[in-house]
Amino acid sequence: MSIKKLALLFLLPSLVVPALVQAADSGGPLTARKGDSKFYSPHETVNPNVEEYEWSEQGAKLPPFPDDDNLIEFQVTRPNASFNYFIDADSVSYTEADGIVRYTVVIKSRTGAKNVAFEGMRCTTHEYKTYAFGNGKGEFVKPRRIEWKAIAENNYTRYRSDLAEFYFCNIRILNPSTEKIISELKYGRPEARESGFR
Repeated sequence: MSIKKLALLFLLPSLVVPALVQAADSGGPLTARKGDSKFYSPHETVNPNVEEYEWSEQGAKLPPFPDDDNLIEFQVTRPNASFNYFIDADSVSYTEADGIVRYTVVIKSRTGAKNVAFEGMRCTTHEYKTYAFGNGKGEFVKPRRIEWKAIAENNYTRYRSDLAEFYFCNIRILNPSTEKIISELKYGRPEARESGFR
């Protein structure tokens, strides 16, 4: 190895360190190494350099029991021919603070039976929560466990998936609001998929 190359190896640290200090002082990029106080591995759950955001749900108040005059019927792809699905317009709400759409769904059978539930939907996590069920006497009753669950595409409960995709979490709705969601329910229409809806 030549004398010039050896001299360069000895001089390199003295050139790099001041450059890093200067970059830090000027606000430029600074590479942190593992073990440094500002080092953050992408596999860690908490970034010490970023203020963590903690999501919390706002309080949910039970709405009045739905009146048939306020029901908006909506279509469900691959529907069960035995049921019709409705949303109580007066129950729909959107809370910007927690990003939850709350609503009362009414499912009517051809024989006249009716199931009622007050639910919430969180679009960012594709989850739903049932706050209360109708007891058949025109009243809401709360279930023993109220918890967030993943939205599934089961036959009977597929309505939640369609509500999320076409109405409540529709990417066409900019700056969501209660009024916009109700309008989407009244005048929007799901795309034709396997069911052949038009």
